[in-house]
Amino acid sequence: MNSKNAIRSPFYKVLHIGPLPPPVGGMATVIESLTQVLQSFIDIRILNNVKTTPINRSLMQGIAAQLSLLARLVTLGWTWKPQIVHIHTCSWFTFWRSSLDVLIARLLRKRVLLHIHGGEFKLFLESLSPLKASIARLIFFLCSRVIVLGHSWKLLLSDWCDPTKLEIVQNGTSIEAKQKLPNDDVFMIVCFANYDKRKGQADLLKAVSTLKAQDNRRILVALLGTETEVGQRQTLLTLAQVLGLADNVFIPGPVTGKDKDAWWMKANCFCIPSYNECMPMSILEAMAKGIPVVATRVGSIPEMVEDQVEAFLYEAGDVSSLSSCLQRLLDYPEVAERLGCAGRDRQIRDFNIEQTANRLLSIYTSIEMSDI
Repeated sequence: MNSKNAIRSPFYKVLHIGPLPPPVGGMATVIESLTQVLQSFIDIRILNNVKTTPINRSLMQGIAAQLSLLARLVTLGWTWKPQIVHIHTCSWFTFWRSSLDVLIARLLRKRVLLHIHGGEFKLFLESLSPLKASIARLIFFLCSRVIVLGHSWKLLLSDWCDPTKLEIVQNGTSIEAKQKLPNDDVFMIVCFANYDKRKGQADLLKAVSTLKAQDNRRILVALLGTETEVGQRQTLLTLAQVLGLADNVFIPGPVTGKDKDAWWMKANCFCIPSYNECMPMSILEAMAKGIPVVATRVGSIPEMVEDQVEAFLYEAGDVSSLSSCLQRLLDYPEVAERLGCAGRDRQIRDFNIEQTANRLLSIYTSIEMSDI
């Protein structure tokens, strides 16, 4: 981080609450990346709330696990005495679970920052009954700041909490050397996303089934992620078989570390066909490597990239448009190269992790200097 711009506050103690890798996921990646930068400037600890109990856990196991996390929060609040509790959350159950953290942190007289990552947060808010909506508004009221990932999310939340509390902190990732796009007899489309119907992988397979290979190039698709909707991985495998793509599609599950890097190295393009997103880290990772992106116009994605300049964007569910975007990258390698280079330039300029960390340090300072 540029020391001229960074805010050095060694007396700050900030407790982050959220998941750390594994598992694979955007929120965990954000927390891990931010920690690596922020720990040089503030005293930071992570209360890792990643799920450790089995999928088929009993109700009592679930309650015991949650009580254990709450007890750890109370212990850290009393003994370590952080000035700020920074809570990372998303939609549905996770928000209500985070609400308990907000309440306990405020009872401990800590300043609270609520950081919203969920791509389904709009749907979540719209689903709330009047009573649940009132509780959600109370949770926002108790926070010193509410962080969102883009202007569209700030507009949405301005109807739910004091607009002066809302802060935009866009995700960032490390600056990397540009990756050389493969130029062989394979055109590899990579998609890092959980196996969930809303992620749109079925649309990607349907679009790929209509592509026409050039110069005898074989078109391959890699769907890499964790199954978050039961049975969805098998559904995708079956669809690939029906579409005649069984030998062209890889659906191995989650990949991390060197295995993930190996898939990136094979990628001719990155595609994320989701029906809702917030600000996908996977897009930033592709941009950082100079890999061209094809994505839907949802969430903050249109704020991350300009269509036809730094990526190809299309309307969610429009399989024909998705197919056209992919076909253009397949037919015109120079277009793919141009998009990849422009995307990387944009990531370096606007979405590097040091900018994100500096923005957070500024917010911590504004909270610390204000009355609780």
